[in-house]
Amino acid sequence: MKPIYLLFTFLFIFCFSLTSFSKVPDGTTIDVNVFFDTGNQIDINHIRQEIKHINFARTSESANVHLISTLDRTGGKGRKYGFYFIGLKEFEGLNDTLYYFSTPDKTGSEIRDDYTNILRMGLARYLAHGSHIVDVKFNGENSMTPQDVEDKWNNWVFGIHASSNVNGEEAEREFDLDIAIDIERITPEWRFEFDIDNNYDEDWYKRDDEEIVATRTRRSFSSLIVKSIGDHMAVGLKSGISSSSYSNIKSNYWVQPAIEYNLFPYELSSRRQLRFSYFIGYNGRNYVDTTIYNKIDEDLFRQTFAIAYKVKEKWGSAYTSVSAKSYFHDFEKNSLAIYSGLYYRVWKGLSLSVSGNYSIINDRLSIAKGDATLEEILLRQRQQATAYRYQFRLGLSFTFGSMFNNVVNPRLKG
Repeated sequence: MKPIYLLFTFLFIFCFSLTSFSKVPDGTTIDVNVFFDTGNQIDINHIRQEIKHINFARTSESANVHLISTLDRTGGKGRKYGFYFIGLKEFEGLNDTLYYFSTPDKTGSEIRDDYTNILRMGLARYLAHGSHIVDVKFNGENSMTPQDVEDKWNNWVFGIHASSNVNGEEAEREFDLDIAIDIERITPEWRFEFDIDNNYDEDWYKRDDEEIVATRTRRSFSSLIVKSIGDHMAVGLKSGISSSSYSNIKSNYWVQPAIEYNLFPYELSSRRQLRFSYFIGYNGRNYVDTTIYNKIDEDLFRQTFAIAYKVKEKWGSAYTSVSAKSYFHDFEKNSLAIYSGLYYRVWKGLSLSVSGNYSIINDRLSIAKGDATLEEILLRQRQQATAYRYQFRLGLSFTFGSMFNNVVNPRLKG
């Protein structure tokens, strides 16, 4: 964000704060106690060091400002930070929303300084109402004029990624290589995504005079084209081709038209969404070995229906999704997957986190015929049939003691 825009934004907030309704009596100094509901989205230690005129509350109950942050990726590979200021107690009714957009060419330090300045401006309103001296710091040059920037790439963004990992001991070794290319163009009306991925894994073991080498390969190309229809609806087309030695798939190609409806406007999706989506399309497959259904290739038609809900509020956050799939040639070849998570602040320093997923799996058509050897199972060389899969996590934490501590001391922290 350019400094002149920051200046105008601050002047607007400051002037508005002088005329807004407030429960703070004239001349009374009120401490600004802020509860940062931000997770790992911002560097809270940096904020503590840079913003000196507020108290950092440990619980929402001890705060008079509740700050919620959200983080979304933008079409240009940047990030959109959303900061929601909610006034409590003396500042009840003083609410605000500010955004910061980073670009991919900025370093982590630059991004941190920029969103710190946004937070400083957002908090200035509460400091002014609390009869504090407002100290706002601006980064960059003091004199800049806004100008239109011509985008020679027309919103297209290209990414090339390569990573490799090698680790081993005297009797075992692991190597993996992953190369990926992604191309995307995102505008308010259209979304284009193209992804290419090539993964190779190799495990080597030595026992006595015997050497065992296990390899797995996975390759894929996928595309997604989405057209926005108003504030609540979108239509799209998914397609692609892939192969997987682990899943016994020589080639797997698909085309799936889709439609989605979001009960809430998409502009609120970082804090609240309830989406209904439906996919239907063709899926052709060629297998490496004959499957348990005596198929070496087949033409399939498949449908998917999904519901996803997400909310982030003062009490915490929650998400859940349900996805059901089935093949048209045999509706008993289906699957159902449920993903859910809850983070809830029960009372002051007491918080509860629960997450889990459960899948009913009746649609693994690519399982190779014949029994897998013990070596293939242990080395994950071959996918096995299963009727279900699950995972569950439960966490409970309780923190007590000093409600305000603005000190940062990183000595011997590592």
